[in-house]
Amino acid sequence: MPPLSFKRLYSYFLTAITVAMGTALLYSGVVGTFIDTLGWAKGFGMPTATEETVVLFASATGRNLGAGFFVWTQILRGDKRTPGMFMICWAWAGVADCMILLRHPDRENLTMHMVNTVLAPTFGILLLRS
Repeated sequence: MPPLSFKRLYSYFLTAITVAMGTALLYSGVVGTFIDTLGWAKGFGMPTATEETVVLFASATGRNLGAGFFVWTQILRGDKRTPGMFMICWAWAGVADCMILLRHPDRENLTMHMVNTVLAPTFGILLLRS
């Protein structure tokens, strides 16, 4: 069996990243929308959230659910370019998440959201170029 080439390993790496992102989006969408909206809001970075204040939070995790289904649809189609374009555009969801936290008086996890906002388009560009 011939050794794996760099090109093939790179392709596997990009596929694994895409699978991980699609799975994370689906997971956060299911948990945040249907299972534990309050807990997910607190983990998102709003530690003082209450049942009354998270009434619209499920819309944020609902968008993750739709995004995860989209990414997985493209994975199953064997398409890497479309998820690449999507991840570049998805950075705006990260910008919106950062804005929510910047406006929240007791914010946490802002750095994590900022890093994700940079990583999504970075991997998107790598997928487009693959």
